[in-house]
Amino acid sequence: MKQSWIWIAKYLVVIAIAMVLGSVLAGLEPFKSTTIGTSGIGAGALVQFIAHGGALALLWAMGYRIAGQLRLAGGPTKHLSATALALITLVVVASAYGVLWRLITPVLASDLKPALDWVFIVGILTSALWLLWVLFTDSEAVIAAVGGVAAAGKKEPPPLDDRVAP
Repeated sequence: MKQSWIWIAKYLVVIAIAMVLGSVLAGLEPFKSTTIGTSGIGAGALVQFIAHGGALALLWAMGYRIAGQLRLAGGPTKHLSATALALITLVVVASAYGVLWRLITPVLASDLKPALDWVFIVGILTSALWLLWVLFTDSEAVIAAVGGVAAAGKKEPPPLDDRVAP
């Protein structure tokens, strides 16, 4: 049974709305000028962190669901499931640094910045190595799946008959 992929559009719309709404709300004057407690964290930064963090969580959930649906489809596409999840994880981990950085900059001690940087460097490298490993171990299946999609995209014309018409 062929499953529908329309649900991806729903995820993308919600992610886009969260990104835009978070940025718009963070830019409003009441959020810009308000700080939370004595920490110096702005309400706008918190709103943007919640919205963009939620968008990243939805992006990863979408990648997880894509991987599951590819796995259930079977055939050569089941090998693409691990690649899709590893790629989405790499994008989310790399983007999470920027999302978190905007929130904690006012309260982060200068001696902790290198530690946070290294945590994300290790996370990004781990995700990238996972993606490379998956691409390496499933390379034949990935090439076959991409080749199958490319072959289905361009249909071969029927062979010409060598006979001459009377």
